[in-house]
Amino acid sequence: MKITNNHRIISLYSTVFMIISLTTIYLPVWLHEIVGLEIKDIGVLFGLIGILKVFSSTLITKNIRKFSNYKTTSSYITLLVSLIYLFIIFLLGKQHQSLIVVLIFLSLIIFSPILPMAESISLKLNSDFVNTYGKLRISGSVAFFLGAIILGYLIDGLGSQVLPFLMITFFWLFLTSIYLLPNEKDKYYIYKKGNIFQLLNNKKFIIVLLCCGLIQGSHAMYYSFSSILWRDNEISFSQIGYLWGWGVLAEIILFYFIDKVNIKGFFIKLLIFAGIISSCRWALTYFFNQFYFLLFIQTLHAISFGLAHYLMMHFIFLNIENKNKLLAQSLYHAITSGIIMTSLTFISGHSFLYYKNGEGFLIMALSCIISTLLIIISSLWIVYEKK
Repeated sequence: MKITNNHRIISLYSTVFMIISLTTIYLPVWLHEIVGLEIKDIGVLFGLIGILKVFSSTLITKNIRKFSNYKTTSSYITLLVSLIYLFIIFLLGKQHQSLIVVLIFLSLIIFSPILPMAESISLKLNSDFVNTYGKLRISGSVAFFLGAIILGYLIDGLGSQVLPFLMITFFWLFLTSIYLLPNEKDKYYIYKKGNIFQLLNNKKFIIVLLCCGLIQGSHAMYYSFSSILWRDNEISFSQIGYLWGWGVLAEIILFYFIDKVNIKGFFIKLLIFAGIISSCRWALTYFFNQFYFLLFIQTLHAISFGLAHYLMMHFIFLNIENKNKLLAQSLYHAITSGIIMTSLTFISGHSFLYYKNGEGFLIMALSCIISTLLIIISSLWIVYEKK
């Protein structure tokens, strides 16, 4: 069978999102239950990682000019992180908590540019973004869904100490997907270096970046602490897997149909809609902690993550020059999972010193309200300037 670019994109998304499902859902619980970190310390750890992501992602990606550099850089990063996890396995059970935490910290920092690079590779290999991005991106969501469900059962049965072994397995699967990428250097050559000042002077880009960033960043409490909170409420690993999986399933449905929607004609309204629905999601997550209520609320992940992410990607593809696309991707991930999510992770973790029932979700709702107000005020100001 001939391997097409679509096959390569699907392979890349599938493997990288399997890794992300492990680091997002189960790594915080592993740090809490196996390594023995307090919840507030986990918040500090992920907060510091978020700050440094801003620099590591931008530093590594800003000078990539050839398609072959994506393959080489991704391969070296993945091999290095695999070695770190092998060392962690060796250290487990030997009273080296501080060293294990430092190694986890380094692994997450080093691996941080992989997602923007994978997204950028997808944009370069995909010649029909508007009609196919949603359907191809589904592969990543499906992988995250399967990771949440299947790996939840595995960890339930074998114990959370198995997590480093699973990480190494999926790092090597990701290496295989990198190997499948084409070697045609000239076709995907970036002839000009990205210009960050040009991006920062683009007012529309900054507004969309901040609005989507505030919505995406509001997942800080969910990503870092929801699994721990749900475990405290006697929800099993397999049920936690179902909760995460159900949210991603809703996201998959959205990505499948989104290509049929005329996004350009409703872009601002969809941004406002995403902000309102996202604020409702986090408020409801705070007030309800029963499994079946949470399962229903998780459906809103399609909007809070799926729609907000798609709108940002849509804007970059249609409005940013080719030379700046990778830089725009890196800024998006750095601002979202770096500055904004870091700040909200710090605040969420600190809230556990005073509250124990997940009050951080209310702060996440406030972040989405600010996003909604920002896009409304910006839209009104643009209309005013045109008069």
